Amino acid sequence: MTTPASRDGHDHRLACVNLVPLFADLSADDRRQVADVAVNRHYERGEQVHRPGERPALRIVHRGRLKVHRINESGAEQLLRILFPGDFHGETSLLTRRSVDSWAEALEPAEVCVLGADRVERLLRERPEVALRMLASVSARLADAEQQVSSITGASVARRLGEHLLELAQEAGSTTFRLPSTKKDLASYLGTTPETLSRRLGALQDAGLVRLGAKGLVEIPDPAELRAATAGA
Repeated sequence: MTTPASRDGHDHRLACVNLVPLFADLSADDRRQVADVAVNRHYERGEQVHRPGERPALRIVHRGRLKVHRINESGAEQLLRILFPGDFHGETSLLTRRSVDSWAEALEPAEVCVLGADRVERLLRERPEVALRMLASVSARLADAEQQVSSITGASVARRLGEHLLELAQEAGSTTFRLPSTKKDLASYLGTTPETLSRRLGALQDAGLVRLGAKGLVEIPDPAELRAATAGA
């Protein structure tokens, strides 16, 4: 169940704002002013953070992880991204002034700071550097989406999986990491079925290219070997 901010909610909101590179160019006083108008929300695992049709807002993850997804024409869930602490979501709706067109769900107990559209629009008018950072974020996400579409249409499941595991290792800064989502969500993100994903993961493990552990633990013994083995798959 969503709960309001606690007594020290301002401190949480300020910490939340300080996490985001979007506000890195603002002074400490300016970041406090942004935090003053933020709303701190707490969500339990499985609770919806937003749904299609809601008014635009900028949502910053302070603690926990969120899953952002859409429902495609066939009624299947399509994972768009996993948000971690410091990540934000909603800038596209804010810039286009369109209502939200996706769902977001808490994958674990989460804390989210919400900035309403009016406040964000005023901030963008007053601080062009923030607007430029937001545009850069939108451009990066569009590029990622284009790459994902290209990968789904032009590469095999084995190659897509290998490339994604290497990306996760790079993001984690380690060759040992945990999958940030369920295998069902990962299959959706890669444009395949959970059954096919399980078979491909099993094949990579049988070949010694990955080691799989409990609770989504993955180890890549030799990233270069994994990249070479899946590049032509």
